[in-house]
Amino acid sequence: MLTPMRRGLFFAGLIASVALFGLTGCVQQSEIALASNVYKLDVDARGLIAMDAAKQSLQMRAAELTLSKGYTHYIIADARSAQGVNYLGRTPVYGHTTVNVFGNTAYGQTSLYGGQPILQPYSSTSLVVVMFTAPNIPPNAIDARTIVASRAK
Repeated sequence: MLTPMRRGLFFAGLIASVALFGLTGCVQQSEIALASNVYKLDVDARGLIAMDAAKQSLQMRAAELTLSKGYTHYIIADARSAQGVNYLGRTPVYGHTTVNVFGNTAYGQTSLYGGQPILQPYSSTSLVVVMFTAPNIPPNAIDARTIVASRAK
């Protein structure tokens, strides 16, 4: 049987684990060639830390893909994004009852712990990237070399 102190430590650990599970997650990326110089990048992320990493890496991935295909500049022709929350379940519920007896009368008090929902945020982002080389570079194109060089700093 858990003492009140051990129970408190148990629930603190349980809540920390649930919070960490909601923060962490995974990132999945895919690329589809729509033409020789047009690619669609899809990024799906689950968990707050993974979502932040996905946002930061998407522009970098577009720049790296542009350079790897022999182009120097790109524009983002289309961008779509969706976000939401997945319900994963609930934390366990535990109860503790204390009964005090005074003469022929008993007084009881029950405390319940847990039962919080476990939620994990997600996001899905798609970009259509059109790549260019000189002399056909539009004025609003992003220089992929500049983006990649900014990561090295």
